[in-house]
Amino acid sequence: MENQENNTTKETIPDNKELKFSFLRSFVLLIKYLKDVVNIRDGIDVEGSIDSIQKDIDFKGVNIWILGASIAIASIGLNVNSTAVIIGAMLISPLMGPIVGVGLAIGINNLNMLKRSLKSLGTAVFISVVVSTIYFLLTPFGEVQSELIARTRPTLLDVLIAVFGGVALIVARTKKGTIASTIYGVAIATALMPPLCTAGYGLANGNWSFFFGAFYLFIINSVFIILATWLIVKYLRFPLTSYIDKAKQKKVTRYIWIFTVIIILPSSFTFWRSIQESIFRSNAENFIIQNFEFEESEVIDKKINYTTEEGNPLIEVYLIGKPISGETKKMLNKKMLGYNLENTELKIYQSEDNTHEITSRLTSEVKSGIIEELYKKNQETIEDKDAKIKFLENEINKMGLNNIPFKSLSKEVKMQYEDVIGMEVGKTVYTNFSNKQDTSTTILVKWNPNIDSETRQAKKNSLQKWLRVRLDDDKLKVVSY
Repeated sequence: MENQENNTTKETIPDNKELKFSFLRSFVLLIKYLKDVVNIRDGIDVEGSIDSIQKDIDFKGVNIWILGASIAIASIGLNVNSTAVIIGAMLISPLMGPIVGVGLAIGINNLNMLKRSLKSLGTAVFISVVVSTIYFLLTPFGEVQSELIARTRPTLLDVLIAVFGGVALIVARTKKGTIASTIYGVAIATALMPPLCTAGYGLANGNWSFFFGAFYLFIINSVFIILATWLIVKYLRFPLTSYIDKAKQKKVTRYIWIFTVIIILPSSFTFWRSIQESIFRSNAENFIIQNFEFEESEVIDKKINYTTEEGNPLIEVYLIGKPISGETKKMLNKKMLGYNLENTELKIYQSEDNTHEITSRLTSEVKSGIIEELYKKNQETIEDKDAKIKFLENEINKMGLNNIPFKSLSKEVKMQYEDVIGMEVGKTVYTNFSNKQDTSTTILVKWNPNIDSETRQAKKNSLQKWLRVRLDDDKLKVVSY
């Protein structure tokens, strides 16, 4: 018995070891599979990629004309607030070429390529701003559209789109057989054209906040595409450009690193600041949503400013209805601490404030938004009433009473049936108390009491046949009373 138990134990131990070995083997195979799946080093064409990117760097001849046309189309799209037109402009724009060229040049230490790329990028930017400025100078514009406003300030999302767009772009360009759809998709996602057009609009109208905001957005997008390109080129281990003169090679390397640091430091600051602003905006939105619910007043607009002239962030809330008390304001200021809004100033504008002050602070966008909201509500009310009227009209039509020419019909009946001394028209609903239910037109006819019942029945049947033909209603009934 003891031997048998020992044998059983010995048999169990190898089973456990085998189970552990099987699990480890499966885990190793899974890791290996995932490495194969995400591996981008296989199938790259280093020489072909460098050659194709170099061909797209220079801006002359055809590229200049295509760029000018795409800028004009994008400006029109911004003018008419058409997303589809703007996307079309981004698809045909050759603006990505020199930007990717800068990233590649930094990655392989090619100073000549870097100079060419920066020169072409500067030319492209200059032409884009000039063309868009001329367009907006010659075109009557009207109100600022939402597509323009969206391109005046970079956010964390813009930075992330530029980073991942740059990664997708350079990976697609390094693969044998360039994936054109990826390049088009990145061109749309990173949206390099609209900021340049918006900068042109700001220049044409003397709106410097638009100009600098849009131009800054373009620079941020370009810088992070360059950084993403540089990182992937380094990861793929593209060979560095070799120079015969070692002293020159060191000099070039030094220049490249200086340029890289100049790019990385401001962009790192921008990235960090964008993260901080996104966190602040999220906290501010949550604070307003969770604490500005009052029975007799309502929030009609809010402004969240991370940067102000005074330096501290500012939250402005516009209320309509019964003014909130000073105690409530103090309580709201205390609650801000729980949302990491310690150094933030809270300003609440409501009906107790000076009317002129509220009017001056409510921008045209807010006013138009309120008017638009009121218009929508009135329009919804009108549409609801119209729907009810239409429904009632349909119900009347179903009943068929408005289709019966009662006045002329009564004259015709009296002419043909002199013994009729009264007539009523109505709708009756019939049921057999099971599943059957039917609605029909019923005409009540009052006869001369001097005629006998047989004559009255014959005339009733005759009148019913005639009325069914006259009113085109086979269900019509004539009832004597």
